[in-house]
Amino acid sequence: MTSNYRTSNMQLLISLALATLAIAWPQFGVRPLDRTLGVRSSSLIHPRGSNRLIPVVVGGPQDLFVPNMVFANIGDVVQFQFSNGNHTVTQSNPDEGCQPLQNKDPTAVHSGHIPFKDGQTEVGTFNMPVTKIDPMFLYCATGPHCQIGQVMVINPQTSDQIVQYSKVSQMAKENVDAGGVSGGTVGTIPVAAAAFVPAPPEGMEPGGGGEPTAPAPTSAAPPAATSVVAPPAATSAAPTRGEPAKADPAKEGEPANGAEPAKGAEPANGAEPANGAEPAKEGAKEGAKEGAEMETPMEGGGEPGAETGGETRQPNGSLPSEG
Repeated sequence: MTSNYRTSNMQLLISLALATLAIAWPQFGVRPLDRTLGVRSSSLIHPRGSNRLIPVVVGGPQDLFVPNMVFANIGDVVQFQFSNGNHTVTQSNPDEGCQPLQNKDPTAVHSGHIPFKDGQTEVGTFNMPVTKIDPMFLYCATGPHCQIGQVMVINPQTSDQIVQYSKVSQMAKENVDAGGVSGGTVGTIPVAAAAFVPAPPEGMEPGGGGEPTAPAPTSAAPPAATSVVAPPAATSAAPTRGEPAKADPAKEGEPANGAEPAKGAEPANGAEPANGAEPAKEGAKEGAKEGAEMETPMEGGGEPGAETGGETRQPNGSLPSEG
């Protein structure tokens, strides 16, 4: 019976020891649920250490602060790097969006307007040393940038604080600028050391490091070649159909062009052919007859005829009968 009692006590002690060991043993891979977990638990937003340089890009194509929420320790320096456009870093109260805190506190942060254009070799900066870990609300005082969402919070208490500050700024009636520069130092850094990549200058290919390419010269197009009509050659115009060809006038003593003198018909000595008489174009006989029919006055009152070899002949060529 005593042995049974001892055995029971021993089992009880072993059970208590195992229970204690199970409680004290670490539970790897299991993380207790923290319902109050905020953005501070993120090592990406709240980096450890101090005396760090924290870059924040101001402006750019969308007119924002990138990032728009930062956690910094005392001794850190937040370096605002100004991208495309003209922007400011201006402090305000959380419930007074787009209104400078400098109107109430002369030491409040204000960078002044710092512009940047594509093609610059240096980037404007505003180095703000962190002197306290209280939340700091910042906006851009250029144009409507504050109302359209260019706001940020340094060391927010909750992740919802940036959302509420954006809503207050969006409802602001006007965006008020501050006075002189305060709360930091204005400077410059090389564009190669900036946290953003600016757009290439106009005319330069992206990623190229050479000189910007000049646009190709445009020259006026030469006038269209107009065909010049050459004057007609000085050639004798061919006779048109239905009109007689113009023939050169025949020289004196020569037959007309294309005409042959009648064979066997010679004018009598001292006789001239009648006006308008031309050699016949047909046969020699007809030409002789026409030439013989021309009347030529004879000396002594003889009949007209042709004189050949000193004898007077009849028009038909026969000698006249005696008597």
